[in-house]
Amino acid sequence: MLLSPSLWILLVILSLLVGYSFIQAVDLFSQASKTALAYPELASGMNPMEGIFVPTCGAYYLVETLLFPFVVIRLVGQDKQTGTQKLLLQLPLSPLTLNSIKLAALAIAGLLLLVPGLSALAIWHFLGGNVHYPELLALIPGHALYTLTIACIAMFAAVISTTLATAAMICLAATLGSWVLDFAASGGGWMAWLSQGSLTTLLRQFESGLLSSTAMSGFLSLSLLFFLSASILLHPGRKLGSKLQSLAWLFGALVTLNWLVMQNPLYLDMTENHRHSFNPAETQALEAMQAPLKITIHLSREDGRLYDLEHSVLSKLRRVLPRLQIIYAESPATGLFGSPESDNYGLIEYDYQDKHDESYSTSALEILPLIHALAGQKVATNPQFSYSGHPLVASASSSQWWFYLVLPLFFLLLAWVFQHSPASFHLSGGKSNEG
Repeated sequence: MLLSPSLWILLVILSLLVGYSFIQAVDLFSQASKTALAYPELASGMNPMEGIFVPTCGAYYLVETLLFPFVVIRLVGQDKQTGTQKLLLQLPLSPLTLNSIKLAALAIAGLLLLVPGLSALAIWHFLGGNVHYPELLALIPGHALYTLTIACIAMFAAVISTTLATAAMICLAATLGSWVLDFAASGGGWMAWLSQGSLTTLLRQFESGLLSSTAMSGFLSLSLLFFLSASILLHPGRKLGSKLQSLAWLFGALVTLNWLVMQNPLYLDMTENHRHSFNPAETQALEAMQAPLKITIHLSREDGRLYDLEHSVLSKLRRVLPRLQIIYAESPATGLFGSPESDNYGLIEYDYQDKHDESYSTSALEILPLIHALAGQKVATNPQFSYSGHPLVASASSSQWWFYLVLPLFFLLLAWVFQHSPASFHLSGGKSNEG
């Protein structure tokens, strides 16, 4: 791994991308902070996690998706092309063990990927920026699981392909297919349901500061599916029928495991402003509602009010209500200046047991009292911590020397050291002048 030029090229590119993303994020955050300082009511929207770290990790997302697979494919596929794989399979090690060793090597070398991100974190702290570490601890595992899944997909592509180029195309098709699912989700239907398992959708939950058992299970299941499939298909001497039978059992076991996790999902809001949670008293009252709550929404998928309703109310209700049924009534879009054909357009209906109510509001401040009234509940909300935001006017332009010059030279120096160390001659099959 350390002798691979692709690894060091990836690290150089990552340093440049992280540096650019971080500097631009700090600049935009500072401009917005000037307005927030002038109008204190806007300060609550100044969240460093959303404004600084998520955009900075966008560089990691690009590298993990488009460049990291080439490192993995070279590590696995080169053995197949050079004939080394046949020698490795003659060792008293199973294909699963061989792939596990390679995955461990990727994990150790992948620690170098943390250097640019940790540099951005240190610089932001030096500038006086706030860091909410629990929310950061939700972001980092998300990218780690995403990287693991991409690595397992690349390993699988390298095993089933005859050339490295074909493996790269298969891996790229898998990642692009995940993007297509996200775009197709806006149309609703079964594509919207299928998009819940896309890699980008799963990662987005971690970026928003929400830890969920379903997202973790989704990443781990996909990783196991491709990793174990690669291990099953690796040995050329095993009969095809036996391989297909093992793949079928594997797929069935992972589907069953995910189904069991989805029956009792667990969520943990790691955000400082608790944006994924209702007031604790309201949450307790909602969890006590044992009868089904039916919500009928008369809004088109393109309507911005539906987006607000999903993020401010419905996504939270799904996590706390034991029995929730949401029906999206057929409400076709009417264009920018058109008028809705139905008089019910924009209406949201609520049915609980034999009671019915309706509203046009998408705000939790109006919807929650309505739901509690249907359930005959009287809720006295507890005082909550008021999030005041963390505006900061600063400049990170001086850090461009670190990201654009020092870090790339550091990685290139490490590459040169490993290439010219005495151990590298033995690893590459050459002769050393020592002894």
